Amino acid sequence: MKSGPFRFDPASAAGFGEMLIRRRIDAARGRVVRGARDRGASVVEWVVISALLVGIAAAVGTILLQKLKTKADSINLDTGTP
Repeated sequence: MKSGPFRFDPASAAGFGEMLIRRRIDAARGRVVRGARDRGASVVEWVVISALLVGIAAAVGTILLQKLKTKADSINLDTGTP
């Protein structure tokens, strides 16, 4: 970790993510002056980010469901009574 305005090195994946998040926060707080053309790009960014998050959630859900089904199928339900 680094001291200064960023917690992570901006050259790393975590640092790049932090830089993007800080930029979005600054824009939301009105610190960044943007033109009308940049607003459309912002919408596209949010759509892409949302699509990525939905994809990740779907993948995690599918993996968990598969593991739960496998585990449930492995349970022996035979009680041994005639």
